[in-house]
Amino acid sequence: MPPKNSKNLDIVIIGSGNVAFHLSRELKRNGHRIVQILGRTKENAAGLAKILQCEYVLNASEINRDAQLYMLCIPDSSITLLSGELPKLKGTVVHTSGSTALNVLSKVSDSYGVFYPFQTFSKIRELNFSGTPFCIESSSQEVQNLLFDVAQSIGGKPLNMDSETRRWLHIAGVFGCNFVNHMLAISYLIVQEKGIPFETLKPLVMETIAKAFDVNPVETQTGPAIRGDSDLIKNHVALLTSLDEDIRDIYMAMSTSILNFKQDR
Repeated sequence: MPPKNSKNLDIVIIGSGNVAFHLSRELKRNGHRIVQILGRTKENAAGLAKILQCEYVLNASEINRDAQLYMLCIPDSSITLLSGELPKLKGTVVHTSGSTALNVLSKVSDSYGVFYPFQTFSKIRELNFSGTPFCIESSSQEVQNLLFDVAQSIGGKPLNMDSETRRWLHIAGVFGCNFVNHMLAISYLIVQEKGIPFETLKPLVMETIAKAFDVNPVETQTGPAIRGDSDLIKNHVALLTSLDEDIRDIYMAMSTSILNFKQDR
């Protein structure tokens, strides 16, 4: 059964990557106790344990059996495998994945759930969890209440969301975050190559994002593709061919997608 007092929990963090790094520190800052890190590599696990002033282990058989909450902050591909290695636990067990189903944890504990922070994580940048959506799915109402409380304790915004809806949100996040960042990385490469400060792009990018959320990105699309300016597109393609053929192909694919998106709607 989940603990009745969810304000100061004893928590085991499973994983030592970006999500584990940010989430564990924020939980500790807000009164929860991180009692153990279960990691895959000694370097990462020991480093995070030193920050949190707790112990670390590298083997699932050595996991602390007395914690109230266990958080699997590991890649999606590792969740099923690790779930098969963990002993049966009395505490609540959750994963933080956007695309892994709830029931993968059903054999690890009778009290289990999903605690998916819809955010991007990098160790090199500080993160404020205030207002961050936390997609919650749970095996019972008690677990839901617990996870809502934990999310709110670090300033998050808990949302009930089933596995199927969460998978679609994750895909939307890949487009809205990972692919957008890759486009910025290409922009960065182009301006670096031509001696233009990357900061020159900042007002343009910030206004693009602001417009997308103030109106909606379907209505605010601009550029040569949406205008059907084929002469300018051909000119850009010729320039990019001399720079990088992979980038040229992305430009062509994106321009085609923008035009087709407009026509389909």
